[in-house]
Amino acid sequence: MENLNNMNELEEMRQQLQALKNKVERQGVLNEQLVRKSIRDNMKGIHRTIYLLLALVVLITPVWLMIKYQNNLSWPLLIFTLLIMYVGVFFDWYINRMNVDNMGNDLKETASRLLEMKKRRSLQEKIGCFVVVPVWMLWLGYEFYSNNANHTEAIAMVAGMLIGGLIGGAIGLSIFFKWQRKNDEMVEQINNLMNEE
Repeated sequence: MENLNNMNELEEMRQQLQALKNKVERQGVLNEQLVRKSIRDNMKGIHRTIYLLLALVVLITPVWLMIKYQNNLSWPLLIFTLLIMYVGVFFDWYINRMNVDNMGNDLKETASRLLEMKKRRSLQEKIGCFVVVPVWMLWLGYEFYSNNANHTEAIAMVAGMLIGGLIGGAIGLSIFFKWQRKNDEMVEQINNLMNEE
């Protein structure tokens, strides 16, 4: 009789262990689904921002044409200005491209892609901030100053341009840091999930 009780207890413990194992597996699947949803939502937010930037660049293009004609700026400067805007948005799209609806099964690969994305975005920002924008601003300032007979007005325009550049730079940097933070959060979520397993 005692043997039968032991067998029943053992079977009951086995069933409880299996139920606990199933619950842990379901919890792991649920956590992975939540991480994937978070990554999908973050990347869709980044993609929406890129589309907004593209729309702004398209809207700003005629404004730059008007500025060119009003201030007798050169065609090479206008073309360079438009190129850096469109190329910048293209690289934002290129660096942040990730099919969020089809990330694949391997979250480690997704984390690696996110880290590569962060590194490329950082390189793009350094090239833009320390090479392209200073060259553009010097060129623009030179043309404003040399093409305007009233140097006081030209200096005021250059000062306005610098203030606008600083405001635009601050907005661009805030977007950059926000995207980098989102990348860090997504990689951390994946790492936490991997550590749980």
